[in-house]
Amino acid sequence: QRIHFLTIFLAKKFVLSMIVRIFAASVLAKPLNNAQIRGLFFYQVAQGYAMTKQPKTIQEMMTLLVEERGLDITGFSDFSTVLLDCNYYRLSGYFRAFQIDPSHGNNRFRNGTHIKDFMIPYLMDEQLRLLILRGTSSLEQTLRAHFAYYLAQNEGAYSYTDLSSYKTIKYPDGTEAREVLIENIHKWLERSSEVCIRHYRNNNEPIPIWAAVEAMPFDTLSKMISLHTNTTAVDELNQSLSLGKNRQRAAQIIHSMVYLRNICSHHCRLWNREIVLPPPVLDATAERYGSYAYEDRSVWKSLIVLMDLIDGIKKNSTYSSMLIKQAESNDNYFWGLCHPKRWH
Repeated sequence: QRIHFLTIFLAKKFVLSMIVRIFAASVLAKPLNNAQIRGLFFYQVAQGYAMTKQPKTIQEMMTLLVEERGLDITGFSDFSTVLLDCNYYRLSGYFRAFQIDPSHGNNRFRNGTHIKDFMIPYLMDEQLRLLILRGTSSLEQTLRAHFAYYLAQNEGAYSYTDLSSYKTIKYPDGTEAREVLIENIHKWLERSSEVCIRHYRNNNEPIPIWAAVEAMPFDTLSKMISLHTNTTAVDELNQSLSLGKNRQRAAQIIHSMVYLRNICSHHCRLWNREIVLPPPVLDATAERYGSYAYEDRSVWKSLIVLMDLIDGIKKNSTYSSMLIKQAESNDNYFWGLCHPKRWH
């Protein structure tokens, strides 16, 4: 009976795995494509993962946090509004710093935890994200202009759509990065509603690089720079922004700034966050911000790189002064930017 049960069990597992593979492969595999997302969902259902989470009303959320987990909301009458407007799940990332042992399921708040303890960093994150986006926007516009100029001067206005203009690098699934990039470039040019882009499209004329960059999102621009084979143009771009002579390191800095921008664009938590793609810190930047102690994957490491880039572009320290003032206005908040807590 045991052998019979095991045989049936393994047969079912095999059939399910084959169904999942066929389902997930219905579209050519690329990073985060819909087929992979559909395949993951189907796999979870097929493997019997329980979908046990039930929605709670605002009152039930308040009862859970206050009565069951010990949160103090004395003097704060708008907690229900906060939960509705801010999303319980988003706020829970701020709860964890004040809970007893969230990594092992003890989500009770430490004695004396008041709602203001996590609302202060929550609200400070909102302000800091706006400042970061102000900086990354300036960086993106400058990169567009410099890349278009130096590439046009060294290689002409139209080579940016040639496959041979980019390095041959493959993704883990075997897809060539440059093929995906060219596909994305054409996609954004076709989707663009910019007047200058529409003018070229309507007249069936090729779009020059100085117009094309205005239709490219930051991540596509980053890939164009990091994969481009014209080293002279890339070197001149890097030197114009004081990114150093090491092309790989310069590309990593730009990529990490795209990642930082995306975090802020999606309103994600900055406080006590570990950065997945921390930027290299150039010697000159490290010297300018040498008085600060921070961890390698801290948000603050990314911010000193951003501040140095923007101060260099603007030729003054206005941006860094504003950002530092905001970050240092609360000691606990600033510590969380420099020394993120690790939850597993």
